[in-house]
Amino acid sequence: MLRQVGILFSVMMLLTCGAGSNMQAQESKTLSVSGSVRDSASGRTMRFVTVRVEGSKYGAITSAEGRYLLRLPAGRYRLRFSYVGYEPVTRNISGEGDSLQVDVVLRPAVVEAPAVVVRMEDPGVTMMREALQRKMRQRDSLHSYRYTLYTKFVASADTLTAGRVSDSGRDTTIVGIFESYSTGFYEQPDRYFNEIFQRRQSANVPPSANFVAFGTNLNAYDDYLHVVGEDIATPFHPYALDYYDFVWERRIRVDSIRAINRIRMTPRSGNRKLFSGKIYLDAEGFFPLRVEMAPNEAVQLPFGAAMRYEQTFEEFDRGFVMPSGMRIQAWVEASFLWIFDPRIDINIETIANDYSFNIPLDDGLFQRRRVEISDAAQSYDSSFWFANALLPLRADERKAYSEIQTAIDNPDSLENRSYFDRIFGPINRTLSKLNRKPFTGIADVFSYNRITGARLGLGMTGFLTPALEATAKLGYGSADQRWYGDAQLNLFADDTRRFAIEGSLFRRLERRDDPYVVNNAAITPLALLTRNDYGDYFYSEGFQLGLSAGAGQMRFIRRDQFVRPSKLRVFLRQERHSNARSNTDFAFFGSRDNFRANPAIVDGTLRSLNAELTINFSPERRISDFGLQLKGELADPDLLPGDFSFERYEGILFWRTPTLPLWQLDLRLQGGFARGNIPPQRYFSLESSVSATAATGAFRGMDVKEYYGDRYVALFLEHNFGEVVPGILRIPNVAALGLEFILLGNIGWTDFSESARRYFSSELPTVADTDDEVYCELGLGVNKLLLFFRTDITARLSQRQNPQFFFTISRATF
Repeated sequence: MLRQVGILFSVMMLLTCGAGSNMQAQESKTLSVSGSVRDSASGRTMRFVTVRVEGSKYGAITSAEGRYLLRLPAGRYRLRFSYVGYEPVTRNISGEGDSLQVDVVLRPAVVEAPAVVVRMEDPGVTMMREALQRKMRQRDSLHSYRYTLYTKFVASADTLTAGRVSDSGRDTTIVGIFESYSTGFYEQPDRYFNEIFQRRQSANVPPSANFVAFGTNLNAYDDYLHVVGEDIATPFHPYALDYYDFVWERRIRVDSIRAINRIRMTPRSGNRKLFSGKIYLDAEGFFPLRVEMAPNEAVQLPFGAAMRYEQTFEEFDRGFVMPSGMRIQAWVEASFLWIFDPRIDINIETIANDYSFNIPLDDGLFQRRRVEISDAAQSYDSSFWFANALLPLRADERKAYSEIQTAIDNPDSLENRSYFDRIFGPINRTLSKLNRKPFTGIADVFSYNRITGARLGLGMTGFLTPALEATAKLGYGSADQRWYGDAQLNLFADDTRRFAIEGSLFRRLERRDDPYVVNNAAITPLALLTRNDYGDYFYSEGFQLGLSAGAGQMRFIRRDQFVRPSKLRVFLRQERHSNARSNTDFAFFGSRDNFRANPAIVDGTLRSLNAELTINFSPERRISDFGLQLKGELADPDLLPGDFSFERYEGILFWRTPTLPLWQLDLRLQGGFARGNIPPQRYFSLESSVSATAATGAFRGMDVKEYYGDRYVALFLEHNFGEVVPGILRIPNVAALGLEFILLGNIGWTDFSESARRYFSSELPTVADTDDEVYCELGLGVNKLLLFFRTDITARLSQRQNPQFFFTISRATF
């Protein structure tokens, strides 16, 4: 028996050793090729040189230091090194388990002297006309594609902002690195999706924050390039010949077959968002091989940043022209009132390859967020990164990875850390954690209003299973000595989470007014500091059960929150309403002695059917240039036994349209009405500014909760005249982005129906009872002060014998 066990053990050892030897042999058959590429004339290294393995899918692009790295299966290969404007070079290599150093020198291509020909237009215009026609043919024939993408995002800062000193000795320190590999998808007309399957990042970045994938949605061959909220018309826009001046500069002979035309482009007008730079156009095919561009003055980059955009293209199967590489460099000096002057440098590089064209794609791909993380990306695979290196890390990037890890492991090593960061850094990091999942936000940890006083609690959210999302909140009000709780479950019917069953059980302090105009997080400082509480409150406890169906790719709102642009919700709600009274008058400051009284409601049990429809709309932030929201509530005791009987409907429409290239008009129309015996907790109110602050959908010259009704209409018109003359009003430290001027006009109306007046005798004021019977105001705003702020002077023209002027400050309008 022992002999048999010994034989079995020996066989297992041999198999294990054999397997290990086979694995080592397999690893040893990898051929590693690296080197540098230099310019023959200057001797300088060349970045963005394309390195291709002929007859295969393998390839790379040289880094900013002019270096490249390829890992190939053992064998014989022919490498091709190419760069626009230079003669290509080929090298034959072979090896097995070797590390080869292949350095290459590229020579500038021959510049051909042009023939003297008299033309009615510049040759560059003629060539670009051909290029635009070819692009339109591609647009008609390209319906979908799939590709593989590598993205690297590196952020650097001055040493004071970074809080540490790099060993490089320069006043620039890398503060964060993001890298990812993803599979990208596109489908006409404008649907993009990337799924990250491998990622790595510096130690100071949580993996959950690495959603970096700058795919082909950034494409200079498209009509527009969407950069930091700016839509910039590219030189391949259908009207590019009207927007740009194209001047042919030279013809470059690459080899005996191929030639390239270099064309300079400049904007025809400074009143349109455009680029200036160079286009390298294939002389025979009239498609771009490379673009080098910078935005003009009309483009308002944050903090007056400077940006350089480079992109390379290749002609793939069936003649489709697609991006193969991209680099964005941005330099920002964000000065704030001569007090704080941080400098930030951004460097983004991508490589795209392995394209497959006009393939069937599952519609579910485009029903998720634009970038998602696959299960494979949840764990770091070092062997993958070793075998698939496309863009070598620079020496300072490799060093930054280790330096940041050291700083995380040993915070006391940061000798250059400021006193401010040492004191407030831990507090800031703790607050940041509370605003990220699994927590629901700092507003659920601490809040303050005149009903609850200081309210302490905690909220957490997450997925119990891939299909079941749970949220739980618990808090206690110190002034009303009352516990609050909220438990929610969402059961999703599919992987894309478009369809769900929603359920919640709650004991809340509800608000009658629109909670998205002045949210609870904003009420806390206003109430605590100025004794000005914006909300109208009542107690509510009960449950809600419903169904939801969403459509469209999910849009970013804030932090970890994404929403579908269009959604239908139908739900049943049962809740017990009771009056809430003011329980505290404490505030640090404030001109008044007491808080505003909380309006009374009708106590009782409300059972209602509700429906909500949103189309390209979110109440929290603008997600499109046209959006619509409709809401309805039905309380019928014959259908659902309860204490109330009414119907309530409300709608909001938003529309943004350009009036001139840099001017735009925003229109927001909203209204609502009710029928039956509507209780006061379901009244409408015109939303207003509070403590000299205002938000979207608020009247700037109106007192807090000045007018109510069971029906209302509100119209908001804002015309943004931009900078008037781009670049003139860009004031360092105050308005580096440029001051914009906004003209606004707002009108509002409310009224109580006879049935509402009979059901509940209320002294709440309504606009229809005033002499003017309508509320109106006009104002002038200055936008993007310190980038994030807007100030307005508004004249109230109604309910006053003479115009009354108000000053308000709000978030900048983008």
